Amino acid sequence: MRASAPALVTIPPSITFYPGAAAAGSKMAGLPATGGVYRIVPPSGESHISSSRNLPRRVQRLLRTFQSSISHIECWPAVSRLEMLLTLYAVTRSCFPADYAQRLRLKMPWFVRLSESDSFPQLLLTNRIPSNNDCVLGPFAGRDFAQAFQEKVEALFQLRRCPGKLVPAPDHPGCIYGEMNQCLRPCQGAVSAEEYATEVKRTLEFLVAEGRTTLSALTVARERASSKMDFEEASQIHRRLEKVKEAISLRDAIVSEVHGFSGVALTPAFEPGSCFLRPMFRGCWQQPILLDVSARAESRQSMDVIVREELEKVLSHPETITDPLEHLALFSRWYRSSWCDGEWFPFKTLQSLDYRKLVRRISKLTRPEPRPADQTSA
Repeated sequence: MRASAPALVTIPPSITFYPGAAAAGSKMAGLPATGGVYRIVPPSGESHISSSRNLPRRVQRLLRTFQSSISHIECWPAVSRLEMLLTLYAVTRSCFPADYAQRLRLKMPWFVRLSESDSFPQLLLTNRIPSNNDCVLGPFAGRDFAQAFQEKVEALFQLRRCPGKLVPAPDHPGCIYGEMNQCLRPCQGAVSAEEYATEVKRTLEFLVAEGRTTLSALTVARERASSKMDFEEASQIHRRLEKVKEAISLRDAIVSEVHGFSGVALTPAFEPGSCFLRPMFRGCWQQPILLDVSARAESRQSMDVIVREELEKVLSHPETITDPLEHLALFSRWYRSSWCDGEWFPFKTLQSLDYRKLVRRISKLTRPEPRPADQTSA
């Protein structure tokens, strides 16, 4: 291979098959009956990398069909689709560093960004993560979802919508949003930079707090207006509340500030009674944790404590990369797919992780399958 795989998504040990080798049969018998990633290496020229949901059958067919035209086949068994996806990414990037994203057809997710580095910030739609400290929300399910959320939020606040860098001038022609009182018109100098910054702060608070602060404040204001018998004002506040709820509804459970995007993916493992915990920290996949529940059955420690210790061990010194865009793209492909075969447990801090729910799911995933006799008696 021409380059090493990137940190955080490593290539596991491979199983290699050579056409006509005497030990191929016994090695094939030891290949797990699961999916996985394989790499066909010809005597010369470019190798071919792909995945299969039935790795033993695919390798047998390849060895039988291309005996004289391949040098060997490398295999990486994977029991879950997430493991398969991450392995495929690591192997492809290692072999084809120049165009691995195109080969994987890796679509970058969409985000909504508040351009705080601008003198007069605005909401922008992007499928890149800037290197500055701008607030970036995502990943959304697609561009249309991100754009719909952006438009709903813009309708709640009076930030500018004009493109490009703004140079305020009294003779600026303005735009339709300013005429409709949906923009503070900083282009015409109608507000100072400080006044505009106050609206930016309100928008940022709405984005970071997931609208909870805004909802709470509006609810209190509506109740106060109702208690004063000012039903017209209460009705106006109620309409604004409905708009806030509409905006929040377009932001699904996983959308959050990407610089703090963290969670744990729970997926099955090869051995019965085992599972994988695959942490993601600030948008970056970390090294997986193999949790052997059956081996710890006689331990005096509760599973809750064991899981906490294992996650703290990995995340006490987390690895990070400058641009987590590809890791978030891999997450989106797995989580939003119809073939997602694991569960996701988001957290802002490890202390806020729902350990009780996670432990329940671990117990369910690693619980032994009932024997046929048990099913009959039941």
